[in-house]
Amino acid sequence: METVELITEVRTPGGKGVARKLRRAGRIPGIVYGGSDGSVPISINPRSLAKTLEKENVLIDLTIQQGNTTTKKTAIVKEVQRDPVTRAVLHADFFEISMDKPIEVEVPIELVGKAKGVTESGGVLEIAMRALTIECLPSAIPPHIEVDISDLNIGDFIAVRDVKVPQTIKIVSDPEKTIVTVVPPMAEEIAEKVEAAPGEPEVIGKGKAPAEEEGEEAKA
Repeated sequence: METVELITEVRTPGGKGVARKLRRAGRIPGIVYGGSDGSVPISINPRSLAKTLEKENVLIDLTIQQGNTTTKKTAIVKEVQRDPVTRAVLHADFFEISMDKPIEVEVPIELVGKAKGVTESGGVLEIAMRALTIECLPSAIPPHIEVDISDLNIGDFIAVRDVKVPQTIKIVSDPEKTIVTVVPPMAEEIAEKVEAAPGEPEVIGKGKAPAEEEGEEAKA
């Protein structure tokens, strides 16, 4: 698994006001937790953080500076908070890990091939899951998990239980959940609905009941 370097600094802990002040100064607030020394509040250079977040599922060689003291940790990105409008990073959480202890991470699913039910029968590919939660040693975390959809015909599906991974990886996600399926073409579905209810007039709007109309006439 790829490792990237990120240099950070210890910051003064605080609430939203302190975080806003830090961002105005050109730094991103963050925190490192999971280690024996508890949670460590840090500040990060935005450009360095952006480069770190470009790739998914990487190990981070984290350097934490505090005055003349430098601490090294191995971590993963646990959560990133972004501005809902600009998508700028507001805060980043890191989780310290040990290279000899298994951890749970979410890994993206990569679909391989083209489903027969789509290319030959005009079906529609519906994707229900885009990532799987797995457990493994940090060094065994894959960048993605491949799922081959080539043999899927209309009505076929692939569930989590069908995914094959190396013995070094354990899938934690619910084995009964569907990852991807091929459904009939939309045109056929519409035709089936029409045939099921022939001659049904289209309802444009809800009119007044006769009793309501009589009541209004009486008032007039």
